[in-house]
Amino acid sequence: MLTEVTPRPRAPGRAGSLAGILPAVLIVWGFVGVYLLQLSIDRAGEDRAREKAVEEMAYFPSGRFARQAAIEFQSLAADVVWLRGIQYYGYHLMSDRKYEWLGHVFDILTSLDPRFIGAYHFGAITLAWDAGKPHEAIDFLIRGMKANPLSWQIPFDAGFISYMLLRDYGRASVFFEVASKMPNAWFILGRWAAIAKAKAGDFQTAREMWLDILKGTENRALKALVVRQLKNLDLSEATDRLQKAVHGFQEDRGRLPADWNELLAAGYIEQMPAEPYGGRFYLKDGKVLTTTPPGQRE
Repeated sequence: MLTEVTPRPRAPGRAGSLAGILPAVLIVWGFVGVYLLQLSIDRAGEDRAREKAVEEMAYFPSGRFARQAAIEFQSLAADVVWLRGIQYYGYHLMSDRKYEWLGHVFDILTSLDPRFIGAYHFGAITLAWDAGKPHEAIDFLIRGMKANPLSWQIPFDAGFISYMLLRDYGRASVFFEVASKMPNAWFILGRWAAIAKAKAGDFQTAREMWLDILKGTENRALKALVVRQLKNLDLSEATDRLQKAVHGFQEDRGRLPADWNELLAAGYIEQMPAEPYGGRFYLKDGKVLTTTPPGQRE
């Protein structure tokens, strides 16, 4: 089973002096202040002000500074940052889908709590797919591997991102093999290492990988991300199938097909695939396109 993306139980911290408590309190109230500011801005509906609130994330201290400032209250500060990170991710998922400071949030979180495996897992997957920063996600996971040398989850995620997004099958295979040798490793990792070595890279293998992720987590946010990616995979596969039919027709006939009916009548496609978002496929200068714009895809 995949590591669940929830804070792990933490032992209650020993009360310190006021001087020790103050830095943690300042960190906590800093995040609360940004949260309240963003709520008030959302109610006002001011786009520029909303952008300003997001920009405030840049002024939060680095993870290393926050770790030093929080002293023995690092677990408390990490929990607050975790909640803030989930809120930040959810807000942008439902609005503009821009995650400029997502990496910054998870850098702070894992600096405060370097052993929080779930934070590396969720942070890397959302950085890679939702924020579109797979290289940043890999760098983030490599830092996690150094802090957690016996965790199979972190090298597994690095292999998954390398395989699915970067198409670096050799590196993916190495990550999967490393993960498979860790204590309590997921039994399926040996198969994934073999697949990466074979450089499969096909739609069916990608679908099986995503389904394995879906079966292995109970986290709703991660499940929703997987469902979106499976739907995008269906769209990519249907588009690819139609594009190959168009190319085949053009090579055989020396011209582009007039419409889908011509491809159907000539036997280049048996039936039109469904457009998973409810739109329709169309041809433009020999290229297969869909009426569903990227911004309307779940």
